[in-house]
Amino acid sequence: MNHFRTINTDYLRPSRTLETIEVSNNSNSTVVYLYNHEGNSFRLFHSHINFINFFKNQAESAFHFNSENELDAYLEKMKVD
Repeated sequence: MNHFRTINTDYLRPSRTLETIEVSNNSNSTVVYLYNHEGNSFRLFHSHINFINFFKNQAESAFHFNSENELDAYLEKMKVD
């Protein structure tokens, strides 16, 4: 099972955040980027460039979750290289 922790949180508005999250297991770790829209829409990005392009309307997120529980379940089992 992976462990994850928020490294940085930027508040765009009180109910919208951009989060940088470290996901790790016993031997590896990776960083992912999360756009949290009002606590009921979570978009996850595996690269910083896709994260930036999303806000330029040039890319979509690869993963979308409707709850924190769905997001946490994904991060716990996500492949970490």
